[in-house]
Order: sequence, then C-alpha cells, then structure tokens
Amino acid sequence: MALSQRFSDVTCDVVRISSLKVDQTYAIVKAEWVKTRYGETILLSIRDPQVTPALLKVFLPKRYAVIFTADDITSINGVQIMWNLVYRGLCDKTNTHILAIK
Repeated sequence: MALSQRFSDVTCDVVRISSLKVDQTYAIVKAEWVKTRYGETILLSIRDPQVTPALLKVFLPKRYAVIFTADDITSINGVQIMWNLVYRGLCDKTNTHILAIK
C-alpha cells in the first residue's frame, strides 16, 4: 500500500455504531482484524456519501466479528465482493445493536 494511501486511512473518523443512521447503506471499503483492549474484533472502513470525510471506521461487536473468515476479509479487501453494512437500530429486548450485511 502506498504511503499516501496509508496517510489517508489515518485521517478517517472512527465512529460508534450508534452514530450510524438506521436503515442507511454504507459501502464496506476495507475489513481488518484488530486487537483492542476488549479482545480481537473487525474494524470496517465504510463509505458514507453524506459525511465529510466520506470514509469512516467502525468496530464491530464481537458477536459479528466471530462470523468473519479469512476468506471473507480477503474478498472484501480484494473487491471481489462488494458488501454494504446496514445499521438496523437497537434491539428492544437486549438493547444491543443490530447490523446486517447486504
């Protein structure tokens, strides 16, 4: 990856899942495994056409991160498959964030 691209990645905003708009589609640009103080998870780079900068990063809850395989990450990063992240809001019973991938 070129140095200029790595600099662009650093200037992205990291946002909370709750700040995403319900039922809006966010194109997934990149996925990567990361270690946080809470353990391993997936960090998604997503594109939001309504926000500047348009590239945002969001950490997935562990229950979603565990379903990703190495092949899924490779497919997303190699642009073999174009996926979109959709935030569905909070679950009424558990108060957890509901996500979907289309």
